[in-house]
Amino acid sequence: MKNQLLYVNNSCNRRIGNFLLVLLAIICLPAKSQCEEYNLCVSYNKQLIQRTPNLSQNKSYALHGIWYSDSIAVNQTILTETNLSGNKCVIVKIDTKGKIIAQADLILPLPYSTPNLRFDPKTGGLVYVLSVYNKIYKINNNLSVNATNKSIVGIVRIDSNLSNIDFVKIAETKTNKQLWEGENDIHCDDNGANMMILVNQTIQLNNGDSITPKSSLDIYSLHLDRKLTVENNNLLAQNCSEIATLGMVNTPNGFYYFFKFYNSITIPKLNKTHLNALRKTIPGAGLDGYDILAIKEVNGQVHSSYAIGCPSTVSAIGIKSKFYFANERFYFPLNNAGKNLYDDQMHVMSCTEQRKNALAIFDTLFTLKNLRAFEDQTKYTNVRMGFFQTSENELILTGSSDSSFEFNGVKYKPKFSSNPTFLNVIYTVNRDSITYRWSQTTENHKCLFTDFTTNSTSFNLFTYPNKTIAIINGMALEKPYYPQHSWMVKTCTTYANTNKFTAPQIKCYPNPITTGYLKIESNQPIQLINVLNMNGQIVIQKPCLLINKTTLDFSNLKRGIYFIKIDGVNSTNFIKILY
Repeated sequence: MKNQLLYVNNSCNRRIGNFLLVLLAIICLPAKSQCEEYNLCVSYNKQLIQRTPNLSQNKSYALHGIWYSDSIAVNQTILTETNLSGNKCVIVKIDTKGKIIAQADLILPLPYSTPNLRFDPKTGGLVYVLSVYNKIYKINNNLSVNATNKSIVGIVRIDSNLSNIDFVKIAETKTNKQLWEGENDIHCDDNGANMMILVNQTIQLNNGDSITPKSSLDIYSLHLDRKLTVENNNLLAQNCSEIATLGMVNTPNGFYYFFKFYNSITIPKLNKTHLNALRKTIPGAGLDGYDILAIKEVNGQVHSSYAIGCPSTVSAIGIKSKFYFANERFYFPLNNAGKNLYDDQMHVMSCTEQRKNALAIFDTLFTLKNLRAFEDQTKYTNVRMGFFQTSENELILTGSSDSSFEFNGVKYKPKFSSNPTFLNVIYTVNRDSITYRWSQTTENHKCLFTDFTTNSTSFNLFTYPNKTIAIINGMALEKPYYPQHSWMVKTCTTYANTNKFTAPQIKCYPNPITTGYLKIESNQPIQLINVLNMNGQIVIQKPCLLINKTTLDFSNLKRGIYFIKIDGVNSTNFIKILY
């Protein structure tokens, strides 16, 4: 069995001496590069509710959705054109220089459960699932949906130029029947779309078929053609009245649908019911806590399902998506109000402290490979995570906080000055390996990344009240029109070509252990070895005094799964061992 390895290298902490690297860790590319830096000031009169990251996959432009309550301006230009009431949403199209080349003013509900506003590779534009009950809903001044005395679910389509907005009805209910709203989601590809819909009333589909729920709430997937006509439907789950959707992930292995459920949930096609982890561990107890369910669908058929046990409340806080898939792994940024996390086999891994944000890594069978907590040193703050895919095999993880924190044994601290400061630490992730890249301290309220590519980064910059920031990374910031404001900043970076680290090569054998003894060899000096059980308790501790090989005696331990934590001079490694 191959070693399961987590690698964190902190040697770069001591080598970053250049002030500009500490300030932004960003080096501008030459003028001939495709990357161009810019910043956009987004200011608002009363409230800015939500702003999406880059939604385009085209290098020549970016699309952003911005929800606001009253009036909004970008770079001193008021973008509000609609006088309608409701949840205002402006879509802006930005070229590579940061110039707004198109906009669309819409009235769209705030997507509170899933991002919902999605990129459509067929058109280069966007789609949004809209649910309406018993009203004439005006999407903009020229387009409305008549859902008088019934519910209608459909897709708002926005073309790449933001000039053509239309609505495609997907389903509707009978008279005076209200459908569950706000939890639906969609994923588009070149051939059509997959849509997730929650059904608590009989619905008529746009292909003439109908669906009647067999429980208080059924969850279906709909498969749509290029014209968004329903081709077929598939029952995913039922008997799930207390539920929230967490989105969809398309992988080479099939579609995955994610949900939070409170008590239990049934997968009819598999004749399988998932019970909340707290109720498994303490049968009959009336406990509070949602678990996470993943349903895998292959070629329109339910293939398998997995439950992730999350005692107490656990919610994903990823900026761009709640789950990521790469290298046969699912990556899940989570806010763990408890300490333990269970995989589908009820194996448990523990954070060292309660209420710490963490990164959980699962394989495709949802066996938990790693759980790494961001341990804030301040009582009432949490490290916020961003998670981004920069290539097929590389992911970027960011840890952002206004206080000191520890991650996998390495402490990070903002360089405090007379002004408030904010720290971002950037890592690359490959399978179970996490590698430190660089750090950034800025004088502001928050500096949260929204996008990463191989040669550029984008982030939202928020200031403290009554504090002014005039320059960032050598650029003069655009002035705000309204007193409440933040900036969308794009900067160029060569981080992908710098700070290359070679992970230590460690051998642990035999694995599984057959004789009661485990041999450990490393090409780098070892300082300390800890053996942890599945509850995170240290069962063996061995100082090594910078040796390269040693042997551990497991003969007094129970048979099971253990994790070896090997501390080197500049690295910490975790290896999964079977005994």
